[in-house]
Formats: sequence, structure tokens, C-alpha cells
Amino acid sequence: MRIIELDKAPAEVIQTILRRGMRDIESFMEKVKPIMSDVQKRGNQALLEYIKKFDGADLKADELRVSPEEIKEAYELVDPKLMKALKLMARNVKKFHKRQMPKAERVKISKGVEARWLVVPIESAGLYVPGGKGRFPSVAVHLSVPAKIAGVSRTVLCSPPMSNGKLDPATIVAADMQGVDEIYKMGGAHAIAALAYGTETIKPVFCIAGPGGPYVTAAKMLVQHIVKTDLPAGPSEGVVLADSTADPKFVAADVLNEAEHGPDSAGVLVTDSMELAKQVAVYIDEMMKSLSEMRRNFINENMQKYSAIVVTKSVEESIKFVNDYAPEHLVLLTKNPEKTLKMIKNAGTICVGTYSPISGGNYVVGPNHVLPTGGTAKWTSGVSVDTFLKKPTVEKLSKRGLESLSEALITVAEYEGFPAHANSVKVRLEKQ
Repeated sequence: MRIIELDKAPAEVIQTILRRGMRDIESFMEKVKPIMSDVQKRGNQALLEYIKKFDGADLKADELRVSPEEIKEAYELVDPKLMKALKLMARNVKKFHKRQMPKAERVKISKGVEARWLVVPIESAGLYVPGGKGRFPSVAVHLSVPAKIAGVSRTVLCSPPMSNGKLDPATIVAADMQGVDEIYKMGGAHAIAALAYGTETIKPVFCIAGPGGPYVTAAKMLVQHIVKTDLPAGPSEGVVLADSTADPKFVAADVLNEAEHGPDSAGVLVTDSMELAKQVAVYIDEMMKSLSEMRRNFINENMQKYSAIVVTKSVEESIKFVNDYAPEHLVLLTKNPEKTLKMIKNAGTICVGTYSPISGGNYVVGPNHVLPTGGTAKWTSGVSVDTFLKKPTVEKLSKRGLESLSEALITVAEYEGFPAHANSVKVRLEKQ
């Protein structure tokens, strides 16, 4: 892996690393628009055509939804060891997300003036599980658990089918174990369109959550005006912030953890130690030999663009670079990681210390692994129960309460040029 000295590298190289895969999203939006429009207009017919074109699966409309028989078959196909792991994952994810549930509150503003906020689940949610570069039952767990804890009454999961028209059995089982209501064989931008606009077979949802490649991310951005979307969960990325005390073998393993996801993913080491940088580069080359050809090709491609070892002049400069990057996953391998943690402002999830690999949170620790990418961790967070909740407010005034606020209320309304606003108060107080 290339080693880049921050103070000597061309600005364009650094900006490419900082922007990573999100820099291409704008171009994908233009490619996705016709697909979205086509599904909106032609419904099932367009959806089935795109499934055949992109996934090679020749389905009929009544085969889109996974049937009870297919669910039963999936349980028979999943290895007991994997089933046990999925149950452990679900248990820990539930334990963490249950603690996130907010409570409705009532606030007494003044005598006769009361305000509240309610906690209300979104009625329906689409849960997108990617499948283009592998099988991801873990995503099904990490999406369905918070949706169910939030109280969503209709959960709809979709994932790209295999060319034989089947869905990954482990994904089906992971969804069914959490009580997902509907499971569909569809992926890509056309699936996002079906969830947002609906078809003859699929009723539209009010919320769409889940990670995906640039086509899916672009599609979600295009429907934000009609449906709530979770966050830009695009190509995977991980940053390791390390100093000279870090074990280079551990660092290399964590860099590859995210880099192996795909050609547009990113694995980055940021360190103030050139010695560590050189050691990690050697370990990365060695560890890559044990990966499949597909994974090696992914890493070799993203190493030309977004993955790198960045060497700084100090730990402080490393921390600044990390905060500018705002990674999806951040690993802290410094002498005092808890102290370093206090200086981190922007990250989706933070793995603290030697024995906290990214993969722990990816799967079984408990926090959600659907996280903001492309620098959006500067202003948003990962999927949680809040993704599937609304918090409407309630206002209740007695006559005495309205009287106590009337002068200020009428003054502001008249200043802003809204006489009808002021009148809605006056008519109430004039009435005997």
C-alpha cells in the first residue's frame, strides 16, 4: 500500500482520499434517474425487467415476495453454527438498541401552558440489504432489530436475488427471526424506487434504511422528498489512527477489514510514525495473499484511489486529519486511546483500544453497523431506533395560559405582518 506524507503530497491526492467514493455520487444520480422514473411509471413490469437485466433472475410478479415455503426451506439450508451466531448478534443488537428508546415528556412552561413531545413509530419501513458483492445477513439483523424495537408496524426487507431467482437463505432467516413482515427479491436503484413509489405488488413505505453501493445511495438521495431515508450509507470505509505504540499487525488487519469490501471502499492508516507505516505496509502485502482473488482485486483497485497510509508530523495533526475525514469506522490504537477519544469530533463508530477490531461492531458487539460514509459523519449518525421514530409535539393552553402569553404573541405576529395570527388569539380572549 502506498505511503503518503501529508505535508508533501499534492492537494489533489489528499482531496481524493478525503472525498473517497462520495465524489462519484453526483454522476450516478444522472444514471439512476431514468430507472427510478421507469419503475414509478410502469411498476412491476419495469421492476422485473431491471431484476433480469442486473441480477440475471427471470421472475414473475407473484415470485417477487419470498413465500412461506421459501422461508421454511431457508431454515433448513442455514448451517447451525451460523444460526447460533445470528442469534447472538440479534441478542446483543437488541440489548444495545433497547437502551436508545426515548421517552415521551411533558413540560410545564408556565401556569396554564403545557407542552409535550410524543414518541411515535413510523408506520412502515423498507430495509435494504445489499447483495451485489456478497451475502449480508448481518445487515438484516442490524436493520430489523431497531425497526421492531421502535414499533414499526410494517417492515419490508429487500435484497438482490441470485441468478436462480432465490434469495440468500441466511438473509431470509435473519429477517424472519426478527419478525420482518415482507421480504422481496429485488435490489439496486429499482428496488429503492419500488419501496418509495410502490408497484402493483409492493405498497410504498414511509422510511428507507440500509447501506448500498453508489447506485443505491444515489437512488435514496433522489427520493428524500417523498420518503425518509436513513443516511448516505455508501461504500465502506475505515480509518485506523495509530501511534508508534501500536502493533503493526493489528493495524494492517483493521485497514484491510474495510478495504476488502469493494473497489470503491477505503482502508486508511493515519499515523505520525514512518516506522510503523512501513511495517504496516509489509503486513498488508503479506495478509492480502490469503484473501480470495476477488477481494485482492477490490483492494488493489481502491489502493489506487481511496486507500492509503497517511503519515503526519504529530498525533495532533493525525487527529485533525481524522476529523476532516469523518470516517464511517475509526480504530484508535494509541498509547492512551481514551484520551484520544476525547479529541475525536467526527466518526460513525469508534473502536477503542487494541482488542476492539472494526469487525466486532460489524457483527456482534451491539451498536449498529449501518453508518454514515463519505464524510457525512460530520453532521449525522448511524442507524438507530431514532431512524424509525417521529417526535411530534403537543401544546395545550388554558384560557389563563393564553392570556399570559397574548401580549407577546400578538406583538410578534403583528410585527411579522400576520394579522390573522394575532386575530386567532384576540377572538378567543374577546369571547365571554
